[in-house]
Amino acid sequence: MLDASPACLTKIGRVIIDGQRITVEGFEGDQATCRDVAALAASWAIGELQRELLATLEAPGKSRIVVD
Repeated sequence: MLDASPACLTKIGRVIIDGQRITVEGFEGDQATCRDVAALAASWAIGELQRELLATLEAPGKSRIVVD
């Protein structure tokens, strides 16, 4: 993403948030450095969380969020 070539994710992985850090694993990207992949993965995860939060607020059982 340092030039005009568009970067994109080509493989979706996991974003893990714990008390110490945010870990991105399993993601791959096209025209992307590791920093680009981390940024794109974080952006993807934020979007997924937002969609699922809205679904959770709309009705019980409507989202993919589970309590373990």
